[in-house]
Amino acid sequence: VIFAMEVVMMEYTLMSFMPVILASTMGALVAQVMYGNAPAFRIPEVALGSLMNLPWIVVIGLVIGLMAGLFIHISRSQRLQTLPLWLRLGVVGVGTGVLAWWFPEIQGIGYDSVAAALNNQLAINVLLALMVAKLLITAITVAGGVPIGIIGPVLVAGAATGALGGMLGGWLWPEKAADPGIYAMLGMAAMMGAVLQAPLAALMALLELTHTPNIMLPGMLVVVVACLTSRQLTGCEGFFISSVRYGLHPLQQPLMQALSRVSVPAVMERQLVRTERMITPDQARRLLETNPMWLVIERSSEEKPVLALKAAELARWLLEHDEALDGEAPPEDELIDLLEIPGQRLEMAPIGLQATLSEAFLKLQDSALGALYVVHGYRPKQQRISGIITRGAIERYYHYTDARQTDARETDS
Repeated sequence: VIFAMEVVMMEYTLMSFMPVILASTMGALVAQVMYGNAPAFRIPEVALGSLMNLPWIVVIGLVIGLMAGLFIHISRSQRLQTLPLWLRLGVVGVGTGVLAWWFPEIQGIGYDSVAAALNNQLAINVLLALMVAKLLITAITVAGGVPIGIIGPVLVAGAATGALGGMLGGWLWPEKAADPGIYAMLGMAAMMGAVLQAPLAALMALLELTHTPNIMLPGMLVVVVACLTSRQLTGCEGFFISSVRYGLHPLQQPLMQALSRVSVPAVMERQLVRTERMITPDQARRLLETNPMWLVIERSSEEKPVLALKAAELARWLLEHDEALDGEAPPEDELIDLLEIPGQRLEMAPIGLQATLSEAFLKLQDSALGALYVVHGYRPKQQRISGIITRGAIERYYHYTDARQTDARETDS
């Protein structure tokens, strides 16, 4: 839940928090039913021992922060993007194969390597390969535009770095140093927090892995140091934010995030009447008796777009028409062509009642339409128009919400 809020949603609001909790709960239930509730890693006994380990933990956090910054810099590089796709895939595949020939542990997600690092079962040369090669190959693969996950490789590299740091600490201070498995866990959390710039998610992952609060003190220290080092010394934002800025990941921008929280019915204009193109003056007056805002003009051909006309335009035309008659009786066969009277007519396309404002905004942008009519019902013959939503209505809603939030912040301060 915390990972989704901090990395994916990048916000903490009740509206987005509740669905994430529900989705996380259902996902955990399905996973336990299908695969059981056995833990992914067997964690050694957590005992930091002496507080003399804390300065060494700070040093490890600095190293991991620099590694995370290097990873982000390489992964957002645009140089490989200029090469053909087949050549990029070839470079990544050959590089991975050559390194895997000597160190097969770098292949796959690497959870088996993490488990071995936590239990001190890997040699120093293997840990070095996981620390450097795993992180480097993953960064180059991402830079080449190959769709892969980064969470697993990041955890592997962090565990290897932490385990190496624990071994070095045990060599320097054999009487005071904690078990390398503890350093491996701290390294996992630090690397995850520094790469994603998600310290809370990293700490929650550390707590869930160990099931003990005793690890939180060194965990908070190493995660904070790694995150600050990655952000301040290397000038890197989180991996996903950097990917957005460099066009590598279609993450929502703040405008789309705000619009995706609101459904179309909250903004649509419901005061409308449906009418044919040709109507008599009496029919026009009856249409205006309900004080509609829009007239939805139905076309004879389904290939032609549905049009919307402001009801005020028809009312103005009727007023001018009556003044022009100057008390004379209008012709009995007189008809009003709603496509000919002065006024702006908006071409419209349908959108579902369950859609969000972000979907409506994108549809208006892509099709260059003036408005959308909101349809309710699933069967084509049973669908009815519930309202109209225009680009201006979406913009007014966004500016109104933004102004309210600004006023609230000024009031609180």
